[in-house]
Amino acid sequence: MSIDLPTPPVPDLARAKGETLDEVIDWFVDFYNQHGAPFNYRRATRATRAGYRGLHEIRALVAGCLAEKTAIGRTANTDVVNLAAPLAFGRRTQVFDLSPRRFSFGRSQRSAYRVPFFFVENEIIKLYFLQPRKAAGLTFDELCMVATIVKRYLLDVEFYGERCDIEFVDVGVPLGAANRAVRRYSLATMPLWSERRLADRLTLIAEALEMVARADRVERRPRLRARPEPDMPLFD
Repeated sequence: MSIDLPTPPVPDLARAKGETLDEVIDWFVDFYNQHGAPFNYRRATRATRAGYRGLHEIRALVAGCLAEKTAIGRTANTDVVNLAAPLAFGRRTQVFDLSPRRFSFGRSQRSAYRVPFFFVENEIIKLYFLQPRKAAGLTFDELCMVATIVKRYLLDVEFYGERCDIEFVDVGVPLGAANRAVRRYSLATMPLWSERRLADRLTLIAEALEMVARADRVERRPRLRARPEPDMPLFD
């Protein structure tokens, strides 16, 4: 009997390691068996969104992180806001959203985009994505996979013929470094995956997810489904 497992969001699809079916299955088994961190980065993401909406005061933005229940959560979210939010300062940006939707792939998989907002700057529509993990985040190539998906399935579909770009912000610890650092990418700096490469990878991932659901290797326990964020309809 198969287990009803939530499809991982797009960034976690991109993080999946392995080149063979067995390797990708093993990665997702470990993914589902983890109990997760005692906090998340939703407060930092919402605070960064507020920065792009025009609140260019770092103390006010950081203040929202103090409501995190754990000390490590407060510190991690504050660190992300201190690095990511100032990128909006001094700019004229108008934030907007699309209606809720998910990325469909395989036979029946539907994955959350984890896109907190879009914004318009200098008449260019930009999709914003934040990589807040301190460690075990996405490699640059994995970020490029995410960029390829959101460009082809969101920007090219919803804004065909319009001037569009992406703004990807990574505030993790760079390889070989000890501390977080902020890096910002756009379509001009991110080589997108080919249609064939993306299709082959998604086919492998979809097959692995189906096998994991039937393999009886995932711990059977109640799983909390993420509560959608009303002000970030493309996030969950």
